[in-house]
Amino acid sequence: MKTTLWTIMLLCAINNISAQVKSQVKESFELTSIAFRLAGAEEYINNTIPGYTADIDNYFSKYREHKLISYIKKIREEQGIAYDAVPAATGCIEIKRGKVIIDPQCDASKISMIDSRWTEESFRTFVRLLNDFYRQTKFKDFYTLHRGLYDIAETRLNTILVDLNAEWFKSMFGEGPENTIVVASLCNGPGNYAFNGITKGEKRGIVIGCSTDKEGNPAYSRFLITVIVHELLHHYTNPCLAQYWSQIDSASQIIYPHVKEKMAKLAYGSTNSTMIEWFNNLLTIMYFKDNPNRGFTATHLTAWRQHEGFIWMERSMTFMEHFRNHRNLYSTIKDFMPEIVSFVNYTASDFDNVLKEYDNKEPYITDIFPISNSILPLGVDTIQIRFSKPMFGAYGIRPLDDKRISPPYTDYQPFWKDKYTFCIILDRSKLEKGKTYGFKLNRAFFQSEKTYPMKEDFPYTFKMPDE
Repeated sequence: MKTTLWTIMLLCAINNISAQVKSQVKESFELTSIAFRLAGAEEYINNTIPGYTADIDNYFSKYREHKLISYIKKIREEQGIAYDAVPAATGCIEIKRGKVIIDPQCDASKISMIDSRWTEESFRTFVRLLNDFYRQTKFKDFYTLHRGLYDIAETRLNTILVDLNAEWFKSMFGEGPENTIVVASLCNGPGNYAFNGITKGEKRGIVIGCSTDKEGNPAYSRFLITVIVHELLHHYTNPCLAQYWSQIDSASQIIYPHVKEKMAKLAYGSTNSTMIEWFNNLLTIMYFKDNPNRGFTATHLTAWRQHEGFIWMERSMTFMEHFRNHRNLYSTIKDFMPEIVSFVNYTASDFDNVLKEYDNKEPYITDIFPISNSILPLGVDTIQIRFSKPMFGAYGIRPLDDKRISPPYTDYQPFWKDKYTFCIILDRSKLEKGKTYGFKLNRAFFQSEKTYPMKEDFPYTFKMPDE
């Protein structure tokens, strides 16, 4: 009995280890990123890791005139091959026995299904020239020389990945992310991308950029887990939405004009990309509701996405509680998609109310004493500012842009009198008669309990009486 129990425990431990998602620096991804750097692609020109990029420039400088580099410039200009189009193609490339080849599992004739910017002809030409570049530059030598640096990147990124709950993905979509490749990239700065295969057997993965520590080595913030979850989820949410797109297309066309301006700032320039990101953000927030992370909450993420422009996100989270409460009916998100379609269509029909709701979510100042731009009354030593909503309890105060107006420096700490009222105690003995003082409340810090910030910074001034 003890032996059987031990065997079961051992098998569980092995399964748990195998379920963990691990990162890797892949030679093929470093190769294509470096090639695009040499071609002058701005998104791949950065000095996040100064020592590494200096090595790249020194080692490859004599190959800047290679036919691959001029070809990259051509397809970049003519076909828009940039940013995530690079990892999209790289996911279909392998390096075997010293040669760069098209992955046998990838159908080059369908490369445009992975990324519409590529054609079969441009992809095949790219791989052929990439192979020649690989051999002429002896890229393998460069890659091997930096293995120690790559090991640091993998080890540090894996410390972030260890907190990823792979079982959550399986419970929501029927399969976990264990077969997803997580590529640690040292050459694309803070950029993060997802790439997909066409068939089930083809590669899918995400590319994660990095920052640097004071020693110049790759480093990763613990907040990167939000990016990792977000990018991983695209492999699940994109196919779900694509399957039902025809049923929400009309509703999406109603929603998009209301948020088009804000979406443009996020580089989502179409109805389709906006709805894809909305749905993916929704599932990302659901992940963190089920897997709380120190430093941010589902409530905070919801407010953040609403402020970005997805102003129906709070409604979306409320609606997804029906999925949670009826898991006996809906095993996975795929089963719930017809209800999500109905939600999108209803939201579009009710979008006037969505707009009103959002306008009422941002806190604003309803009362202030003394009034801004007035003379500070005798005997008053506290500025009281009241908000329209119960507040989170944080604050941030900055000097005004007008350097002629000094902040009213004081030894007293500002405080929240209650959930609505913020107080600043003045030390009148340190304030000059007849002088104007001022400051601004930083909108990002003055957030409601639901973490919605003020719409704008709030400037405040007062003048000391002459007597």
